[in-house]
Amino acid sequence: MDWPRLGRVGYLNCLPLFYPLETGRVKLPARIVADHPAVLNKAFRQGELEVTAVSSLAYGQFAEDALVLPGLSISCRGRVGSVFLLSRVPAKELGGRPLSLTPYSATSVVLLRILLQRLYHVAPDFFTRPAGSPPDWGRPEALLTIGDEALQVVRTGRYPFVYDLGEEWYRLTGKPMVFALWVARKDFAAAHPEKLAAIWRALQEARAWGKGHPGTLAAAGARHLGVEPEFIEDYFALLNYDLDWPHLEGLLTFYGLAHGEGFLAHPVALEIWGGDNERNYRLQSA
Repeated sequence: MDWPRLGRVGYLNCLPLFYPLETGRVKLPARIVADHPAVLNKAFRQGELEVTAVSSLAYGQFAEDALVLPGLSISCRGRVGSVFLLSRVPAKELGGRPLSLTPYSATSVVLLRILLQRLYHVAPDFFTRPAGSPPDWGRPEALLTIGDEALQVVRTGRYPFVYDLGEEWYRLTGKPMVFALWVARKDFAAAHPEKLAAIWRALQEARAWGKGHPGTLAAAGARHLGVEPEFIEDYFALLNYDLDWPHLEGLLTFYGLAHGEGFLAHPVALEIWGGDNERNYRLQSA
């Protein structure tokens, strides 16, 4: 086959892993395909990507087709810095009030709805703003904002009540929140285990390179977003790219709550790639 294709989401939180790959500091035996998460999810399911980053909820919806790559995620232990509920009133007063949901992240939407039910016991009047519209489209009482947009909106200070959903999740569960995973198609893993192993090693090397070069990543992120490097360095310090046992516990907890609240049609089994010479292993949510 030609070069395997690796999906890359364009958000700043992916920069620490992809910067060393895209600048040649770490050699990658794959071709990077950058696009919006929904486009990458569809391409992966149609066999047009062999490996990609996917949101946690997206994996829960097509787990039967995918293997989770070990040791890789986009996670946080507490604050995440780029997934916010911004509100004009305290969260406990949002019952029945208009709350605008981002059209760009199903995982964050489900996370917010779980938190509002479990922590604040409120049911706002949810609506999803159109893609491409400003965050405060429709003049909502509160809004969910994520990614690069969230990093910019929260700096304006226009909303007096700011809830970091990573921090709120940790307050509810005491566990890390896993927002995204790296996955491979099962048919690709079975047919080309050595190619998948080479991609996985490159991703691990890129993760290690990023940990060792925070200043370089902060400068690149600052140019991308048009802010000071110190802001980006503080933001990247909140993020975690590992996938160890506490992360897996947090992910399974998220799947269990999402299923229990009706946001996932069935319990989710994590099937984790065991390597080119090892058996895969499965972990089941409640």
